[in-house]
Amino acid sequence: MVQFKSPRGAIASALRKALDRWTHPAKNVGPVKLAIIRSLKVALYAWSHPINRTSMRRRAQALLRVSVFQFRGRVLGSSTVTPLGTRSVIRAHPRNYATLKIVCANPPDYAEMVVWRNFLRPGDLFVDVGANAGTYSIWAADLGASVIALEPAEEAYNLLAENTKMNNYSIELHRAAAGPVPGTARFTQGLDDQNHIDSNGETSVHIVTIDSIIGDRQVAGMKVDVEGFEIDVLRGCERALSERRIALIQLEWNSTSQQAGHADRRLLANFLKSYGYSLYRPDETGTLASLADIKFGPDVFARPGTLPLGTEAFPA
Repeated sequence: MVQFKSPRGAIASALRKALDRWTHPAKNVGPVKLAIIRSLKVALYAWSHPINRTSMRRRAQALLRVSVFQFRGRVLGSSTVTPLGTRSVIRAHPRNYATLKIVCANPPDYAEMVVWRNFLRPGDLFVDVGANAGTYSIWAADLGASVIALEPAEEAYNLLAENTKMNNYSIELHRAAAGPVPGTARFTQGLDDQNHIDSNGETSVHIVTIDSIIGDRQVAGMKVDVEGFEIDVLRGCERALSERRIALIQLEWNSTSQQAGHADRRLLANFLKSYGYSLYRPDETGTLASLADIKFGPDVFARPGTLPLGTEAFPA
């Protein structure tokens, strides 16, 4: 989720993309190979993170933290409590990649989380769809926002609940997935942050709509990370979108949309355009710039507003 501009950074980015492809659910990677690849991804993430790459000392400290964390988790079987934000903590587990990233750097998704740090104000409502262990939920609560968090996977939800309680935050938790209509769906399990809706999934989860969760409330921000099913989430909040009651939306923008049956993110881009939302991507400082194209890449933000003159729906 971090953009790289130097030649070395470009190499690191290419390596990380290759590792992401190798760990895609469709690859059926064995547990040993998966653990090795994940370890390489973590080391690369720590080395490349904007906060760490300011000096070799920071990089070395980050790699040492990760090594100690991995030893504690995989050899001693214990978790690690690590800082997030200015006054919060997260319980991190080696088997949970989202929390592992926080051990690497605080905040982990630097550009995206700086956007929220600059945008959210105390008392704002933030909705975290696909909350996992609560990285963004805790980050938003740390900033003083009221938070609604949705997470259907049992193991991740339990971590989310634990992290909420550990910080004494009053986050509204829902063990559910968000979709276009209420109901149930089959869901994968055991894939960490890559669990998703699948007709052949091992477990069943509840589906709720965002419109039913938020009612008539104004939402300052919403983060949607649901492994390619983002458009289904948005179809469940069409009333809020039509009334422009969601001020800023963060959306995963990688190739997971292909497992949801979409070749790219064009359908999602045009859906948002139809409700008057423009698309942006943050640079490394967290400054939003208009999205030049809809190719896969780091997360994209959407907010109500007029696209530049001459900009129409993204062509098929």
